[in-house]
Amino acid sequence: MEIDLRQVLRIARRRAWLIIVITLVAAAAAYFTTSQQTPQYSASATLLVSPGQGMPASDFQALQASRSLAETYRLLITTAPVLDRVEERLGLDNIRHAIDTSIIGDTQLIEISVTDTDPAQATRIANTLAEEFQRFVEEQAARRAEKTQSGLDAQIEALEERLRDIDERIAELEEGPNAEAEASQRQIADLTQERTTLSESLSELNATAATMSSELIASSAQVEIVDPATPPETPFSPRPMFAAMLGMALGLLISAAVVALLEYLDNTVKPEDNLEGVVNAPVLATVASLGKLAPGAAQVYTITQPQSSAAEALRLLRTNLEFASTSGPIDTLTVTSPNPSEGKSTITANLGVVMAQAGLTALIIDADLRKPTQHRIFGVDNRAGLTTLLTHPDSDWHAVTERVALPGLMLMPSGPLPPNPADLVTSGRFEQLLERVKQEVDLVIIDSPPVLSASDSLAIAAHTDGLLMVCLSHGTRIDALRHAVHAVRQGGIRVVGLVLNRQRGQRAAYYYGEYYGPVTASSSNAD
Repeated sequence: MEIDLRQVLRIARRRAWLIIVITLVAAAAAYFTTSQQTPQYSASATLLVSPGQGMPASDFQALQASRSLAETYRLLITTAPVLDRVEERLGLDNIRHAIDTSIIGDTQLIEISVTDTDPAQATRIANTLAEEFQRFVEEQAARRAEKTQSGLDAQIEALEERLRDIDERIAELEEGPNAEAEASQRQIADLTQERTTLSESLSELNATAATMSSELIASSAQVEIVDPATPPETPFSPRPMFAAMLGMALGLLISAAVVALLEYLDNTVKPEDNLEGVVNAPVLATVASLGKLAPGAAQVYTITQPQSSAAEALRLLRTNLEFASTSGPIDTLTVTSPNPSEGKSTITANLGVVMAQAGLTALIIDADLRKPTQHRIFGVDNRAGLTTLLTHPDSDWHAVTERVALPGLMLMPSGPLPPNPADLVTSGRFEQLLERVKQEVDLVIIDSPPVLSASDSLAIAAHTDGLLMVCLSHGTRIDALRHAVHAVRQGGIRVVGLVLNRQRGQRAAYYYGEYYGPVTASSSNAD
């Protein structure tokens, strides 16, 4: 089934109460739940990571190196060596879950955020963590410088030891008995040359060692606290109003899903359904509900409220029936419904009135011999009527007929209720009666029992020119309508069209039949 925007709006208007209730309940639940939570405060400290003097020369390389260095330091902040210092200093345990670190944009700024139920505690943790990490970085740089210095000192000591050995060897050669020998002189010259080279290397190492520590520290990255944490004044969580808004949005989604499910499971007839396909006949009228009308004359709204949309709809229904008669005359019309209390009797009474208002002579026959209604609607005596004529076929039908409402409208009430209503209407006497009365009136409208409640309506409709099916909007089930129409079709009865009764809503929408024009109306809730 295709759904357009207007159909969605109609469904939303009809289910507005459910949508509102679910949305408000979800919003209230979210607000109440979050308002009961313990307030959480967040304090943040900002660190600046400054690269050392040994950064790459190109701008791109420097930028990439800075980003990599900032990300490395961000990860180092939450390592055990740093956190252990903070926990020991503050006397706390397991603070890792309360810490969050992030790099601010594409900068070299690292933000340390700490969450706690105590704003002062959150501030202390954030600032202490920043300080300890700064100290940790400095100590690491100093340790690297110390390690390098130790290596240089070891090299210097080795060179000095070698120089001492050379000096001792030269002294031995110079004081030995063979000091003047050519071989000794050559060894002395070689050792002297080596000693000169080693002395130069020792001088360079001493000079390097003198400046190495300061240079290493200068070339290492530096961490600076640029924005210490301050105690937050308001909690960042919970946020009841924000939670209520989210709950409201979630409630709208849930209510939309619930409405969609209810619409999917709702097997009742609705204006937007393809009812023409179910009935194989046009929808001649869609009648909106006016609310509960008192039984009796108030049900004839075409007289009591002639300017209402209800009266106009019945006049349009009359026009559509005239169009329907072009495919076959309609001198006798059976009005029925699948189930009781779907408004067929009210539709029958008002249809008779609008026919008389158009100058036609109309006769309403109350053939519902189980639960007659027409005599109460028009306020006439029911001591004689249809059953009188069926049990006394020679009686004059005018004798049991009353002129009601308008000069052109007559009513034949049901008369005394018989024990065997089906037998009476299936007898040949009923058909003979119809033949007599339709010779003197323009249209005979027969109010018959519901199709699925009694077989009388099928027997009655079999003797008429067509059947008008009345069903209750959002009340009659699709399968009940389908079964009723199937039973009618099985009897070879012509279904003239469908009237969709008591359509709820503030205004009646216009719906089109398959062959006829738009009709809209209002009707009572009486049968």
